[in-house]
Amino acid sequence: MNNSLKRGMTVVLIANIINLCFSLLSSFILPRFLTVDTYASIKTFQLYAAYAGLLHLGYVDGVYLKYGGKNLSEIGRASLIDSLSTLRIFQIVVNIIGVLIGVFARDPILVLFGLSILPANMVAYFKYLYQSVGEFDIYGRVLNGTTISYFVLDIILIFIVRTDNPYPYIFVFIIVDVVLWIILETYIQRKTKLSFHFFRFSPYVLLDNIKSGILLTLGNFSSILLTGLDLWFVKLLMNSTAFAQYSFAVSMQNFMNVAVTPISITMYNYFCKEKDINKIHQIRNSVMVFAVALISCAFPVKFILEHFLQKYLESTKVIFLLFGAQLFYIIIKSIYVNLYKANKEQHKYFIKLVIVIFVGFVFNIVCYSLYHVKEAFAVGTFLSAIVWLILCSLDHKEISFSLKEIFYLIVEVVLYLVCGYGLNSILGFVIYVVCTVVLSLLLMKGEFINLVKICKLTVFRKLVRVNKS
Repeated sequence: MNNSLKRGMTVVLIANIINLCFSLLSSFILPRFLTVDTYASIKTFQLYAAYAGLLHLGYVDGVYLKYGGKNLSEIGRASLIDSLSTLRIFQIVVNIIGVLIGVFARDPILVLFGLSILPANMVAYFKYLYQSVGEFDIYGRVLNGTTISYFVLDIILIFIVRTDNPYPYIFVFIIVDVVLWIILETYIQRKTKLSFHFFRFSPYVLLDNIKSGILLTLGNFSSILLTGLDLWFVKLLMNSTAFAQYSFAVSMQNFMNVAVTPISITMYNYFCKEKDINKIHQIRNSVMVFAVALISCAFPVKFILEHFLQKYLESTKVIFLLFGAQLFYIIIKSIYVNLYKANKEQHKYFIKLVIVIFVGFVFNIVCYSLYHVKEAFAVGTFLSAIVWLILCSLDHKEISFSLKEIFYLIVEVVLYLVCGYGLNSILGFVIYVVCTVVLSLLLMKGEFINLVKICKLTVFRKLVRVNKS
């Protein structure tokens, strides 16, 4: 890996570690001190909010693709002004429509979702902009500012206001996005010394960005739909307790993004420039070894549930299946999705996702018809992830899996599930980690040693920065 890629990963990783600390506290405090019904309402809003990105119709993704691989100084002044101003007007209209739908449906959570569309998509615009041009320092600040704000406001509501009403907690998401949007707009105006006209609207820019990004947005939407399909089934077919427990499992699974985001974010900018197949293959294998190690986080979560959060103990089986699915999702999202984007093959990405969504839907229906328990949907998600990886690898035969790599994946998955379901949290963790280290040294020695070196370098740089400050 070149120095710029390593630096980008390091910057985002440090930001995500800080983010993890506050996110973990929030995710354990909320279910600990709120009732199950209140927690379920908050997770319902978050389920809706996950689809807000669909409502810019590809505009933000079009900007992301257009500016990918460039520096901020290389982007034309007029282009930046028009793209931001046009999106702002566009999303104001969408926001009004969303609120009206919620009012007519007489659904307070849907009304709040409507209010969240504009600030959420404006913040998304800036995140994507800074990712595409390699400004990862700014991305890290945005990430940390968002998470810390959520945490502080939630703590105030729980321990000072002492409310169990879900709506103040939902308002926190909207308020933070609005403040962040204002800060980011102010920052980019000062950085670029541009004056952004609030009511400047270009139909050409709107249609051009939507046309460029619509397939990628539909692909991202399909990806969200696929990874959230099980949650929708639980929401519609089971009671609020089952939904809260399953949502808690999904929240725990999402913490893996803290370690994965530095890879998935920096890879797009890297793949736009790097075309050496051997290097890409090596990076893919390194990500695979990293993913195998990362899913061991399921064991500490199991320990916490056993000893400190027993009312969500029934989430354990779901957690292990969802973490297991992440083994495949990490490879897909870090490598294959970025390759689709860098090679301008959004149509292939979208087609494969549509197929996987259909397969996932069938898996969920079949699994639930056999066993009427929430774990059935986690099994469907796990199987869908495997199918998705297979389809992606067929599209990129130049970095196809060797027999050794396939054997490594299969053995690790079996080992993980046996340790997760057959042993207690401590013993299972120890056996899984020891066996993984041995297998990695035997089958993926080069990639494993390279990852250890990168981790050491990252920790060393962080310690040096701390000592200097």
